[in-house]
Amino acid sequence: MREQLFHLSSQSGASLQSQLREMMVRAILGGHILPGSAVPSCRQLAKQLGVARNTVVLAYQHLVDEGYLVARERSGYYV
Repeated sequence: MREQLFHLSSQSGASLQSQLREMMVRAILGGHILPGSAVPSCRQLAKQLGVARNTVVLAYQHLVDEGYLVARERSGYYV
């Protein structure tokens, strides 16, 4: 189910990073990803979306900075 939440559009005027951040925020606020839940790994999501891993890393870091995600060393990112 989680895979269906994340789709990027090359037709959008927004950057891939911005699109990913917006999708993650909508999924979190909409209750699709619950507090305490792990989000897909950077590598996994980058492969799924067909984007560079760095795109996902930077989007996740921005979400950490905004308080939506928490990074746990050697464990991943969590809501």
